[in-house]
Amino acid sequence: MRILLTVFLLLISSVTFGQKKNKIEHNEKIVGKNLFDSTEIKGTEYIFPERIHETYLDTTNGFLTVQLRGIKKEKWLSNRGNILQYDLNNKSLLWSKKIVYETNTLQQFSNTMIFTVAKKSNCLDIKSGDEIWEVKNNIYYVDPVENIGIGYRFNNSTSYSNELEGIDLKNGNIIWKRFINREYGWNDVFYTNDSTMIVVAAGLHSININNGRGWDYHTKTGKKVYTGMIAANAVGVAAGLMTGTGTFITPTGYSLVRDVVSNSLVDSSYIYFASKEQLSKINKETGEIAWNHLLPYDLASKSTIFMNDNVIYMVNKGYAFMGSRKLDFGKPFIAAFDRETGKQKYLTLINVRKDPILDFKILQNEIYLVFKNRIAKYSMITGNLIIEKEFHEDRYGDLKYFVGNRTFVRNENNNLVSLPHLDPSKTFVFTNQRKTLSVDDYLSVVDMINYEDLSIYYLHTADLKFIAKDKQTLIVDNKGKEIAEIEASSKAFLIGTTLYDKQDKSFIAIDLKEILSKNKSSTPVE
Repeated sequence: MRILLTVFLLLISSVTFGQKKNKIEHNEKIVGKNLFDSTEIKGTEYIFPERIHETYLDTTNGFLTVQLRGIKKEKWLSNRGNILQYDLNNKSLLWSKKIVYETNTLQQFSNTMIFTVAKKSNCLDIKSGDEIWEVKNNIYYVDPVENIGIGYRFNNSTSYSNELEGIDLKNGNIIWKRFINREYGWNDVFYTNDSTMIVVAAGLHSININNGRGWDYHTKTGKKVYTGMIAANAVGVAAGLMTGTGTFITPTGYSLVRDVVSNSLVDSSYIYFASKEQLSKINKETGEIAWNHLLPYDLASKSTIFMNDNVIYMVNKGYAFMGSRKLDFGKPFIAAFDRETGKQKYLTLINVRKDPILDFKILQNEIYLVFKNRIAKYSMITGNLIIEKEFHEDRYGDLKYFVGNRTFVRNENNNLVSLPHLDPSKTFVFTNQRKTLSVDDYLSVVDMINYEDLSIYYLHTADLKFIAKDKQTLIVDNKGKEIAEIEASSKAFLIGTTLYDKQDKSFIAIDLKEILSKNKSSTPVE
């Protein structure tokens, strides 16, 4: 009898502990003020038991999916966490599920929830968390309109194959198969029309999402490395996970340098694309190659291409990735090519090893390049160096990137304005010391702006701008008039008339219906 009582008490204790562990509190709180009439702005705060890592809001059902991921004492993200499905309308927890972030991923699109565990993907019922179907496939991508997932088939003998499958997400049935090399991972996915997608993976591959058919353009977008020194540096590679750079990666039996590739530049008829081997112009309907321009051997790296009039410009940055680790690769250069013929106009090698291009900016007919401790300016017409200047680390820190138009400051009239628009004759560079350098045409520093003086313009409607500083947002109309101030970070997002934000353990919903309706007009925001 005593044993039975002990077991009963243990069961009660474990249930109570589980309920407490996943307990979610909610309350109404004041989150800001309407600056027009000084009335309070209120929101609903949902407090979860641990740090919120990711969220997905299904406004149709009123469900909030929250991935919890704590931080260890060493300030590292925990590898384990929980998925909670919460009903915002009824203020109730529907279900919870454990997740191991190194090997598990969760993808959501409307009513579809895909939970991938190493060698298989499960479709979960959003209301109960129960498994609806399972496939031996690591689903890389989901088309939410056609409700089709695509991923590589898992073979027991050889791990993941190069056989890409299209999967009907309603029932898990395989509807098509296609061979696409996954050796260098996936670099990008984009659409050329409603049903045709382009997968960037060891080249370009056109895929009709409904039947898997399409053309292939093969090229190298990485390099196999067998040396032990570099191989030892390959860290953070998890099967089928998407890295912070937006690239899908999978482990192999050797070390692999990846992301030796450019963005895909698309016009009405063609795709322009640079790989480790060449820059190419490809017909986006047929896959026919209009022209190829071979790049110098072992020079290419991660790059950016862009178009100006009839010229394709290429900024080769001098780095690539091994797993999620950035490493020096190739050499930095800038180049220009005729858009119609592919003929090279110039290729200027920036002969500096282990000093990659971190960012670039175009001003008139000049291209500014930022490196760790220097800035260089080149002519876009000739490719010649105009001026170069060193920036001493002990005074400025390490240079990081050029500041864009969404960074705002107060002008002399105390109005919030875009920093680059404040003085178009200057270039602004951010450093790792949280300083913004104002640089003139001669690359001399004429001013330094503290991080505390900067705000981020992160969201807009047709009539209002949302500008954040730390965890506070100022709502401004198109004339610069300040409308309201609220407690929200630059990660907040607007659905309908409600602004949502996550901060540490809290998820906050703020009803802005009154503010949005009072400031409604037909004036667009550029």
